[in-house]
Amino acid sequence: MAIWKKFECWTYEHFDRDIEPAALPGFEDLVRLWQDKRGDRVVPSWSDFDFYDFKGWHGRIGVYDISYDPFDYTCRLSGVEIDRVYDQTMTGAKGSDLTKIEVDNIASMEFNEMICRQMLISRKSGPLNYKGREHVEATFVEFPLSDDGLKATHTLEALLSRGTV
Repeated sequence: MAIWKKFECWTYEHFDRDIEPAALPGFEDLVRLWQDKRGDRVVPSWSDFDFYDFKGWHGRIGVYDISYDPFDYTCRLSGVEIDRVYDQTMTGAKGSDLTKIEVDNIASMEFNEMICRQMLISRKSGPLNYKGREHVEATFVEFPLSDDGLKATHTLEALLSRGTV
């Protein structure tokens, strides 16, 4: 685990792909699932997963399509809990358009690009500091997915939050 940056109560961390599931408390089952789907490849592909793989997580999962040069991402699928935390439908949203939501969108985009190019697992955690939601603590863990094994073509994000939205 390495801390990439701390900014306004948010912590950005990245992890090796062979991380012990216990290193990401609350997300252990997803780490094991991702590692099982990965097998002997660098990372799994989005097509390796099935709807039923995410039992208990459906509302807290987001899937993103990744594009490069310039780097951006588009939310392909957003669970209802993610939409509720952000107070908007995230499906179809582009990362570059989320400046009203992200505390430090430039650093967040830089972090996201780094983890996608290096295909690392990441964790972002901190208080939601918009729309009067500072009392809600959110933790996002993101797993890289790749169709070609060279860089992330998708990511799978999971959310755990504390506090009432």
